[in-house]
Amino acid sequence: MAERSNDSSKADLPAVENLTRKEQADIFKQFHSSNWIEDGQVMWSGVPKAQAQQWAKKHGLQTLTDAMGPLMRPEDPSSPRSEKGKKQWSTYMKGASALFAARVAEGHKTVVLARPPPQKFHPSGLTNYQRIEEPILKGEYNDVGADKIEMAHPTVHGAEEDLYQVWPKDETKKWSKKHGDKPRDRRPWRAVKK
Repeated sequence: MAERSNDSSKADLPAVENLTRKEQADIFKQFHSSNWIEDGQVMWSGVPKAQAQQWAKKHGLQTLTDAMGPLMRPEDPSSPRSEKGKKQWSTYMKGASALFAARVAEGHKTVVLARPPPQKFHPSGLTNYQRIEEPILKGEYNDVGADKIEMAHPTVHGAEEDLYQVWPKDETKKWSKKHGDKPRDRRPWRAVKK
């Protein structure tokens, strides 16, 4: 494993180049504040946001929204949210996602909430998690990656608490053997822009 550094602000990360230096510095500062829970982050893809937030709270973990703290609240003077339109805010959040993943990769593990096997992720491969966060977590940009990525499927009744490793060792087959691998989530995938 590469030596861990504390420089999550590298502009060579995907989507970070769309943030101003001040925005990068503010996010970096927030992710190194006392609000940060070491090895206590949850990422999610294909799971309803409210359900992901609830799962994280129940387990004493934090999502990107939690880790961003006041930067997410439009009424807070430190937040750029009230100054940005919908598209600008989306671009800002993509950059924040990259910095979040880089900060998480400085630790040892993270949890990803997703739909259950066999199709855990969006078929397009274009979600923020798939395009931005996962490659950073795996060390594809700064040679610093999390030691382990675990997964849970909060939409599967009876399996909400059953975490298993998906990287570097993929134990999906063990989970499927225990819980079955028939498609359970019939919700349509949301539209994702290229």
